[in-house]
Amino acid sequence: MKRLYLPLLMIALFYSDNLFVTIFPEAAFDGKYMIIPRFFTIGLLFMAVFFDRNTAIKYGFLFGFLFDIFYTGVLGAYMFFLPFVVYVVSKLVKVLQNNLFILSFIFLFGVALLELIMFQLNVLIERTEIDLAQFVSVRLGPTLLLNLIFYLLFSFPLKSAFEKLQRIYND
Repeated sequence: MKRLYLPLLMIALFYSDNLFVTIFPEAAFDGKYMIIPRFFTIGLLFMAVFFDRNTAIKYGFLFGFLFDIFYTGVLGAYMFFLPFVVYVVSKLVKVLQNNLFILSFIFLFGVALLELIMFQLNVLIERTEIDLAQFVSVRLGPTLLLNLIFYLLFSFPLKSAFEKLQRIYND
């Protein structure tokens, strides 16, 4: 039974992105900004740092595929780039210090990297009309701010949850 906690936590984080978009009004800030929650991505990065990187990469593939099916029209985009971001961030954590303050910058870098990759992919397949400057001011900045707030609110609970899960899985 205890081994179900990890999948349940990741499913809850997966749906928290959608729940936030559903609850938060689209017309906030007069429609000037696009705020994209990346709560699942942050949870995945916590998993990579405090649980197991290989498991996080597997969950990135699986939930990236589900994300592609449910939310995007491009199959394979999140399925390949979520694990890539997990891998890059896990390597950065090994090089830099592993405390929650430094992790906030590393995780925001991971979210920004994912957003930039998705933006460039949408530019490549001509699914967006905005340029890079508009993207940074309208979408990337507000997205990073929202996800920083999420990180500040949930970093301690997520860290302790993944550390407890690691002890459960190692027993």
